[in-house]
Amino acid sequence: MGEDIRVIKTKNSIRDALFELMSEKELAKITISEICVRARINRKTFYSHYRAPADVIEELENEVLGEFSAIIRRSGESLLNIGTAIRDISATIEQRRDFFKRLLRLNPDLFSNGKIKAMLCRLITVSLKNAGVLSDNETALCAAAEFSVSGVLSLYSMWFDNNCADKLSFITNTAVDMVTRGLSAYVSEEKLAEMKLALKR
Repeated sequence: MGEDIRVIKTKNSIRDALFELMSEKELAKITISEICVRARINRKTFYSHYRAPADVIEELENEVLGEFSAIIRRSGESLLNIGTAIRDISATIEQRRDFFKRLLRLNPDLFSNGKIKAMLCRLITVSLKNAGVLSDNETALCAAAEFSVSGVLSLYSMWFDNNCADKLSFITNTAVDMVTRGLSAYVSEEKLAEMKLALKR
């Protein structure tokens, strides 16, 4: 069962208040009292949901990671679905653009290190193993995943560095093209045909 609508509204008010304050000062300098005034709630209400302002950010990060995780599950960790997974991840990033902008100010290495990168590296690694590729060469497998994922995430970083000036779809198409072509090179045409046939069953 989902959260009560009143809880959702309260949390959204807290998040909006925190984001407003983050445009004015660093997260570490934001007090709970300031959030409560902006959100028009009392401290008791804040503490019923969070212990500190950083907990609000952590909850949002976990929500995004949960969305990414769901995308990866839908992909079936198949090499044939990598492109779709990247497009769905891009759609999530674009939908939460303002959140990611603020998050990048807090953590400029968001796309170069951490949970997002680890999650995507695992997707590539398992997808290659499932395709019977490089499973006997862990070093080459990790290198292929690292190269592919670092490229995609650096494109997202570039997009935010340019203040999201271009359409994300252009960057996404570039990422999908480069990754799918690069990874498909590891797989024989016969194996690809076999995988496509299995997908249709």
